[in-house]
Amino acid sequence: MIQVFGIRHHGPGSARRLLHALEAMQPDVLLVEAPADAEALMAHMSLPDLIPPVAMLLYDKNDLSRASYYPFAEFSPEWQSIKFALDKNIPIKFMDLPQGMIFAKRAKEKDQPLMQNSKNNPKQPLPAYVTDPLTYLAKTAGYSDSERWWEATFEEQFEDTEIFPALLELMTGLREASQDHTAPNTLLREAFMRKTIRTAIKNGAEQIAVVCGAWHAPPLHELDKYKAADDNRLLKGLKKIKIVGTWIPWTYSRLATQRGYGAGVTSPGWYQLLFRAPDEAVLRWMSKLARLFRAEDMDGSPAHAIEAVNLAETLAAVSGQSIVGISELRAAAIAIFCNGDEAQLALVEDKIIIGEKMGRVPASIPKVPLQVDLEKTIRSVRFGKIWMVMSSQEKILDLRKPTQLKASHLLHRMLMLDIPWGQLTKITKGSNAGAFNETWKLEWQPEFLLKIIEAGMWGNTVSVAAANKVRHEMGQLLVLSELTKLIESVFNADLPEVVTELIEKISNISVNIYDVAQLMDALTPLVNAARYGSTRGLDTDDLNLLIEQFVPRITIALPGECINLDDAATALMFKRINATNRNLFIVNDPALINLWLTALLTIQQNDQTAPLLQGATTRILLDKEVLDIETVSNWLHYTLSSGQSRENAAAALEGFCYGSGLLLIHNPRLWQIIDDWVDAIPMDTFMELLPLLRRTFAVFGEPERRKMMELAKGGTGKILVETKAEDTLEEERATLVMETVRRLLG
Repeated sequence: MIQVFGIRHHGPGSARRLLHALEAMQPDVLLVEAPADAEALMAHMSLPDLIPPVAMLLYDKNDLSRASYYPFAEFSPEWQSIKFALDKNIPIKFMDLPQGMIFAKRAKEKDQPLMQNSKNNPKQPLPAYVTDPLTYLAKTAGYSDSERWWEATFEEQFEDTEIFPALLELMTGLREASQDHTAPNTLLREAFMRKTIRTAIKNGAEQIAVVCGAWHAPPLHELDKYKAADDNRLLKGLKKIKIVGTWIPWTYSRLATQRGYGAGVTSPGWYQLLFRAPDEAVLRWMSKLARLFRAEDMDGSPAHAIEAVNLAETLAAVSGQSIVGISELRAAAIAIFCNGDEAQLALVEDKIIIGEKMGRVPASIPKVPLQVDLEKTIRSVRFGKIWMVMSSQEKILDLRKPTQLKASHLLHRMLMLDIPWGQLTKITKGSNAGAFNETWKLEWQPEFLLKIIEAGMWGNTVSVAAANKVRHEMGQLLVLSELTKLIESVFNADLPEVVTELIEKISNISVNIYDVAQLMDALTPLVNAARYGSTRGLDTDDLNLLIEQFVPRITIALPGECINLDDAATALMFKRINATNRNLFIVNDPALINLWLTALLTIQQNDQTAPLLQGATTRILLDKEVLDIETVSNWLHYTLSSGQSRENAAAALEGFCYGSGLLLIHNPRLWQIIDDWVDAIPMDTFMELLPLLRRTFAVFGEPERRKMMELAKGGTGKILVETKAEDTLEEERATLVMETVRRLLG
């Protein structure tokens, strides 16, 4: 006898009823809808440490873009039926089309969604019972969604012996109505399933239990309607790629339809309760909600839970439902716990409806060498408790501490291997002298395991794999700024064996580069690497030599590059000049700074320099005391004089004021020059210049703008500082600290 059990994937009622049916049947063999080439993974299901939710990961080791996940929850009928057969020593066969065949077929041609025959007109939209049969049936029955209809119709309304024949009859009608629209891939899969059933019969099995999705039940039940020769002809010529399989942890959030899983359910957390204790599921759900509310400092007493249970059951009865569904649970929770405020439930909704459960995979399941080394390193840096945790975790690493520095190296290496478990959110100076902290946001995703497998092609340890991947990228890059960005990553990841090779390539490429913009763009990553490399205890001498090679070439070519630029090129050069100025004062090499300031002076004194750049260089030279206030006042007066273009004057003013407005507040002479210039602009011209002026002054802080408003209104606008009459400056003591103050202020 062949008994076909059509189930709903991840249906708790289906799982319970299937177990009762299998217990009554006691089959000779169990056939399950799962890829035939994944059968070897069944052996691990008897391990006590393989705890769902978990997923079978099937992939082509020669092309890791070919990979598929097959998740199971505790309440998945397939999981429960396999566990039942393993406990009873019943032979199990996976009967679905091998994943290797699917990969090979996809590689050869794209899947065609519909059979193209004379009865199918692709120009007309397909009927709803074809595109989404369960939703069609649910709406026909008066339900808003297919999950609620399925629960009410099949999960609770039948005795164990009745549900599967009734479901088979319903699906047979749907399949007959949509037979002209069946997808080719579905036909292939069902042909392979029937072939597996025939093989089981040939091997002498008399009691054959077939567990499959309800949609596939009719073509498997009506085995005599399909000739073996026709199925073999359909499958003939299909090539197969050898695949590798393993188990990986999964989460309820990944089982949720809301997260994009096509065969998912909307409320895995609720379904777990329905499977374990259907008679107490509502009470347990409300009790859990009460605990979550109390954890969030909201009202959640036992009285709330009891009243909410009564309301949920009443709502189900009023709507004609025999069981409480997730919609009644939500409505009752909002009314009783939240006093009608749905926003309160939103704080805990994912935890109570979707659930936070994550599965576990035993260490004995085979892993690639890279994963073994990665997990060993994670334990050594004391990240074991947050490894594979899918909720967001924040870690602040003090780079002075060896273990935390090693953790930083690990996270940077994982980024280089395209495994973004951690995202660096900020780098800050610690409260103690010489301390640097990194703040990381850590959040694990199941697909990272596939990335680990993929990264294994580069090496068997994290450091070797990261180094080899960098070497590969290094060979592909020819743009100087991209290479220098790479060196910053290499320093952060502590890969000294690659640094020498990378610096040598940068040096060789830069010799033939005469574009000053490329050299300036390449400087920032070099300076960052040198700055934080020393913090990490790395040798930065070679980096400093590279910086010393770049700066003279930049300063020689830069003045000529600031002439006759259009607006877009001027804006880019403005950013590059400010960035380079900041970088060089971070390096703080007097010889390099002298070259830089000399180049800026040449730019500032050239009348053909773009006004924005002339203003920017004037401001820098004033701040660094190369130009005195008298010289700058004369320049500003000339730039804003009536004989000059007002557009050029506004641009020069924008460059000059960039960064801070305190200079104008504390220098009445400069303020007066600008005030007189604005006052002399005709109203129609002023309206044209207003966007430029607004852009200039909008970057200032609110206190600065407020002081400027006072000055513009004619007030004193001066910043008052309270001093005692007896306070006097002791010049000898002040001289001792002035050099340090200058260095701190840049």
